[in-house]
Amino acid sequence: MPLQAGKASATFRIDIPTQATTAKRRAPRYVSPATTQLAIDIEQAGVPIAGYPVTVGLTPTSSGCSSTLASTNCQLTIALAPGDYTATLTTEDASSTPLSSAQSIAFTITAGTNNVISIVLSGIPHTLQIAAGARAMHGNGLSGLTLYGSAAQPVLVVALDADGNTIVGSGSPTFSASLVSGSGWSAAAPSTTSPNMIAITPPGTNGSGATFSVTASYSDATCSQSGAVCSASFTVKNDIQTLFVGNLLGGTVGTLTVYAPPYTGTPTTNSSGINSPFSLILNGAGDLFVANEGGDTVTEYAPPYTGTPGTTIDTGGDEPNALVLDGAGNLFVANNNDDTVKEYVPPYTGAAAATISTGVNSPFALLLDGAGDLFVANVEASTVTEYAPPYTGTPTTISSGVGAPTGVAFDGAGDLFVTNILSNTVTEYAAPYTGTPTTTISRGVDFPLALVLDGAGDLFVANNHGATVTEYVPPYTGTPTTISTGVSQPIALALDGAGNLFVANASTVTEYAPPYTGTPTTISTGVSGPRALLLTP
Repeated sequence: MPLQAGKASATFRIDIPTQATTAKRRAPRYVSPATTQLAIDIEQAGVPIAGYPVTVGLTPTSSGCSSTLASTNCQLTIALAPGDYTATLTTEDASSTPLSSAQSIAFTITAGTNNVISIVLSGIPHTLQIAAGARAMHGNGLSGLTLYGSAAQPVLVVALDADGNTIVGSGSPTFSASLVSGSGWSAAAPSTTSPNMIAITPPGTNGSGATFSVTASYSDATCSQSGAVCSASFTVKNDIQTLFVGNLLGGTVGTLTVYAPPYTGTPTTNSSGINSPFSLILNGAGDLFVANEGGDTVTEYAPPYTGTPGTTIDTGGDEPNALVLDGAGNLFVANNNDDTVKEYVPPYTGAAAATISTGVNSPFALLLDGAGDLFVANVEASTVTEYAPPYTGTPTTISSGVGAPTGVAFDGAGDLFVTNILSNTVTEYAAPYTGTPTTTISRGVDFPLALVLDGAGDLFVANNHGATVTEYVPPYTGTPTTISTGVSQPIALALDGAGNLFVANASTVTEYAPPYTGTPTTISTGVSGPRALLLTP
């Protein structure tokens, strides 16, 4: 159709996508938040058109603009003679300061038609952010990821612009990953419904590592823009956790049983040096310490934990029943019989380096905070005492709401949780912990002997008399989820890296996958009066 003389109109329709409203901690637009207008300059055959450049406002309240949850749409209608043109676009702030490099778009004006030029303002990626996409994946692309178990797990990849805004929706890239190094690992292409999720499949070998490269791809030349970052790499390690169970029965005076995933097979059993094992802990080298309440000793075993103890600490008839290690490898032992906590330094062959007795009365549980302060749950005194290094001074005493405490734990915010068998409660304390409890949990609590918190702050309580484990979500005041199938006189709890819950019962250990309401996996071979549970980190 021949071009007609005279003017024709052209409409520039500009789409500014916004981030999903459910996203957190990001500015809502991936175009710079300072952007308020767009300068449009038009040329024909290299000759500027009179009257240009012009600016169009890009805010939701600008003339010709409308906004939805998905985007802001702005329109500018101009009159041009039919022909071929080039528009040069530059984003600007309210002071007409350019915020982007000028970019050109060729377009044609045809007489007798509705000429609409659609433009999507897309963000130039400044960095690719890589994070764990599921419970069983921990860490991030900067520090490295750990994948727990042998099942495929998703990695979340997003592109961020120079302002830290997430680039999503129209104009966002597609992602892919490829294996750089590592045997037995693989990466799948993202699905259309989850374009930012890349499934990583591990080899199922403990300690196996890999490096992956992630690439962001665009349909245009975005990645050739100055400063564009369209690739990144990350490392990931496979962690197959070992389960340790301290059994009060079996053998002569108890056993230590060691299980490899899926934990239902025949365990490795050790009875050498074991006598009523009440507590288990691992040091950074993977050595296992066992508090033998019946033997008045703490025994240390090197992997694979099958031989005689490498070190035996004689606590002197003190019935040790709880252990904790600090970052330097110093071992703290709670002694129920003589109302002390003793500290032993590596290699643990000498006498106790320190003995803490002031305020200690039938210590049942120990806890260290990030500053090295030691917390002791004193059953007979109905207190929790806090000792600052070097632990020789007068402790801070927590007593309000405490009634025969048997367990202590911190959440991610540093709040202290205490299980109280005398009052059938779990009490929560904010630092400095000496005031009244911020929360008292009683619903579903029945002789609580143990507790554990997950990374989301969900609280699990072993109710020994109630034959249940109850799960409470923050702020812990609602009705708990009750886990009862397979539960019998629960006495100890543990969570693995995938969020699976392990419960030590009267004669079994049961494993529950999230959301914990289904039928558990039952571990019974080699289990005999389980008292202590531990999973490798």
